[in-house]
Amino acid sequence: MAGSVDCGINGSVQNTALDTLFLIVLQAAVVIALGKFIHLALRRYNLPSATSQILAGIIVGSLGLHDVIVHVDVENAEDTYGRYVSEARIFYMFYVGLEADVAALWNDMRRATIFTYASVATCLLLAAFVSGGMYGSMMHTPVRSPELLAAVLMLSIADTASVDVTRMAGEMGLTATPSGRLLIATAIATNIICIVGEGVFSCMKLASGRTPGYSASQRLGLGILALVKVGIAVALLRPVVAFINRRNAGRRRVGNWELVLLLVAVSFIGNCPQHVGFDGMPVSLLLGLAFPREGPVARSIMDALAYPLHALALPFYFGAMGMRLNFSAMSGAILVPAILLTLLGLMGKCLGTVGAARFLKMPAADALRFGVLLNMKGHVNMIDMSFASSEGIWAEQALMAMVVGSMISTIIAGPVFAVVFRKEKEAYECGHQALEHMAPEQELRMLACVHGARGTPGMLSLLELLASKPRAQPAIHVLHFFDVARKDAGPRHYHKRVQDSEHKRMDRRRDSATQVSCAIDVFTCATGLVIRQIDAGDRGSAVNAKTVRRWTEDVRPGILLLPYHREQHYDGTMVCRREDRRQLNVEVLARSPCTTGILADRPFRRGGTSFQLPAKISTSTEVAGNQGEEKVTPHVAAAFLGGPDDREAVALACRLAKNESVSVAVVRFVLRESTRDRVGATSADIDGEVSVVVQDPDEDCISEFQHEYVAKERADYAEKAVTGPMDVVEALRGMAGAYALVVVGRGGRQPAELVVGLEGWAECAEVGPVGEILASDQSLEMGSVLVVQQKTAPPFHLDLPAPAK
Repeated sequence: MAGSVDCGINGSVQNTALDTLFLIVLQAAVVIALGKFIHLALRRYNLPSATSQILAGIIVGSLGLHDVIVHVDVENAEDTYGRYVSEARIFYMFYVGLEADVAALWNDMRRATIFTYASVATCLLLAAFVSGGMYGSMMHTPVRSPELLAAVLMLSIADTASVDVTRMAGEMGLTATPSGRLLIATAIATNIICIVGEGVFSCMKLASGRTPGYSASQRLGLGILALVKVGIAVALLRPVVAFINRRNAGRRRVGNWELVLLLVAVSFIGNCPQHVGFDGMPVSLLLGLAFPREGPVARSIMDALAYPLHALALPFYFGAMGMRLNFSAMSGAILVPAILLTLLGLMGKCLGTVGAARFLKMPAADALRFGVLLNMKGHVNMIDMSFASSEGIWAEQALMAMVVGSMISTIIAGPVFAVVFRKEKEAYECGHQALEHMAPEQELRMLACVHGARGTPGMLSLLELLASKPRAQPAIHVLHFFDVARKDAGPRHYHKRVQDSEHKRMDRRRDSATQVSCAIDVFTCATGLVIRQIDAGDRGSAVNAKTVRRWTEDVRPGILLLPYHREQHYDGTMVCRREDRRQLNVEVLARSPCTTGILADRPFRRGGTSFQLPAKISTSTEVAGNQGEEKVTPHVAAAFLGGPDDREAVALACRLAKNESVSVAVVRFVLRESTRDRVGATSADIDGEVSVVVQDPDEDCISEFQHEYVAKERADYAEKAVTGPMDVVEALRGMAGAYALVVVGRGGRQPAELVVGLEGWAECAEVGPVGEILASDQSLEMGSVLVVQQKTAPPFHLDLPAPAK
């Protein structure tokens, strides 16, 4: 009889578990589908999808789907979804750390630190000041301690949901902007500070119910033990990942079993603090930041986590926030404290950000927007603060007020994100994005396009030379167009791994993406740069131009690099293999929002150093074949005739001059009769009484170059006196053998007396006459050529009234 009773109990528990799992899957599916439908109407206003998903969660939560399932009786949605949400949060923060641009965040560390301390300090002081007035309405009876209420309220108001901020900023494409990076860094730092404070608070004797069965001292010891385990795991992380990368050398991705073991290890390490009652978010973020980004391991993990997190986990994360709302329990005792808490958080955050902005001399409007965005509390704040009601720190309706306030702050953040997105987009597209006007110490974001493994080493070498300081260089994005016309280039076969049955290793027949990945891995390991590969199908010039435009908007580079449509043959001739690549370059040049360069790579150059290897390798004596002699450095020249594009070429040469492994020279072509009088142009009135000096931007550019680089022996300068365009042609051809790279302007705005009659040389309009002369030279002594175009300023129109008739 007892056996039958036990079987009945076990069967009932099993049915309840299955029904609960079915309820979660059902609600998640409905929330995701409904959120997509709502976002169709809201995305035209540039609102993030999180707003639609919260609204979908509110609708789904009000349907009462758990009532139609027999064995499910849900009183608290947090008890049902908390475990799944916490697990998704661990993987997402690990993904955020792995995807983070560490160098760019480090460049903004000073501003982020000031914003973090200012916003947290003002919120703590404000919450401590008003906690006495809110004491009566938020406490249980019997009363336990006003100090505990003040501490919980201070943490609740000062906290920022880092998951919500990073998700919305990433979706709006703000991670590449200085404002977006500042916002993300401040949100993460604020969240970590509050998590540490909440961990200290949970170890107090008055709040000992966080982990039943352990005293405060025991829980503190378990927390320290968990930190030791995490430290050991982080120390072993790099050698373990390096071993797996060596085991999968030559492959784009690791095996499925290795990937599963890595993900299980991430989950176990991230959950170590949570098993003893602490938040695992800082651990998972640290794990992602410390994770090596080169090799097939990082690519495999990012590819495996990207779609499930963005398409499934995060929509359910925000939907669960809305599902927690209980309309039947709504009353003035909940709505009034919720609004007060939201306003209190807004006041504290805005006061702190405005004070920090005044110190950093930033616009007050931007500071106010930051304050609103940093006030997002999110779903995690509910998890952390739910123990306050169980400990009797505040009443149950106070917890529901926190839920409503968190939703209000997150929904308010949607329109503010839309304003920030529109402001940043207009600033990038309408601004004068030119290297000529960029400060020398300003970071340079780069986006490069490649069409295959053949031209990848030369492009990567140029990117490396432009990144004079690898540790301070933001992540470099490489957009690879793979051939989708091939039979084995579809989505299923593109990353297919072929195993050799004899040696149980990968077959050396690699697709283009794997070869590009191998080249990127070599440069990443040799240079320390963070290079992110983006794969896109080659679907013609029109579609490819839209792809370049879309990624330009996401990356917001200062310079966009494209490969020349001609490739060098072994005898030195430049052969056109794909005519549509020429059309792609023309379309990109016409609409590029930043400086654009076209690289005509010459991998078969005889003399000097090669652009096919990283500078640390190509400048070594063993590679150059000069054992016992001095190292050979790559020589770069910038040809200057005049005009905005040539000034941009000089500005790019100045960037190269900052690299100690590069020798830079600027060669200026001037007319022989004008060599004595080029300082400035003067004009006087008829009587000769007034004299006006007209500033020549070309002279200013050369003068500044001589003062900053030539005078400090960081670069060389030479002038070539010519009598006409044919002398220019001869002088350009005479540069063969002397330089590994020649940087020139596209032209079109150069002095007519130097280029008139050279139009016949410009068969390819995208490189201009000077670039065509250098790129078409069949001599194997001629180095690679980089043709630069400065962004064309949008035309200025005066809105004048129509003349009266």
